[in-house]
Amino acid sequence: MSQRHPRPTSTSPLRGVRAVLFDLDGTLLDALAAHRRVFARVLDAFGITFDDERFQRHYSPNWYAFYERMGLRRDDWAEADRLWLQFYAEEAPAAREGADEILAAVRASGRRIGLITAGDRSRVERDLRRAGWDRLFDVVVCAGDVPERKPHPAPLLHGLRQLGVPPAQAAYVGDSVDDVKMGRAAAVTTLAVLGGFSPREALEREAPRGLLESLRDLAGLL
Repeated sequence: MSQRHPRPTSTSPLRGVRAVLFDLDGTLLDALAAHRRVFARVLDAFGITFDDERFQRHYSPNWYAFYERMGLRRDDWAEADRLWLQFYAEEAPAAREGADEILAAVRASGRRIGLITAGDRSRVERDLRRAGWDRLFDVVVCAGDVPERKPHPAPLLHGLRQLGVPPAQAAYVGDSVDDVKMGRAAAVTTLAVLGGFSPREALEREAPRGLLESLRDLAGLL
């Protein structure tokens, strides 16, 4: 159910939250179609059949978990990464509706703001510059900044340490099952936004603290 509140209330899941951290792809960027195209091209290069049903069933922001589920040999992962970045350079996903508005609202609320993404830093920085967000975040954690990947809590906990904010005073907003699992494992308030990489039914099974129809629904919780 969409969380819609005209103003902050004592029951808001963000009460007492000092920092809001976001996922990038599928949450702030409308990247689903672009990622499907790129993964289809990558897997085709290795003779692996790609279709939307398999993509949705096996997707993980941890590319290596996804490659393994799709049957890509471990020895081919490095080349797959190279091809992914090559093909993605031709893509330019736009910001999701309401993304600029909600990022500005979080900043105006006086909270710290962070980005925790599984994307390669060079690619992420290009996307942030294109969106006009390159100076917005107080911390940006990308793939490789810590050894572990989503849904392990380490990337999120690393970001919180950089901010000096304990998990009990932080929230994470993502769009995938692994985002929710990471947030729960890190013991932060975890919210999921629909319309990204994981369908409603899969997100509902993970029981995030809030399930948002759109990013704009977050504004009423601040």
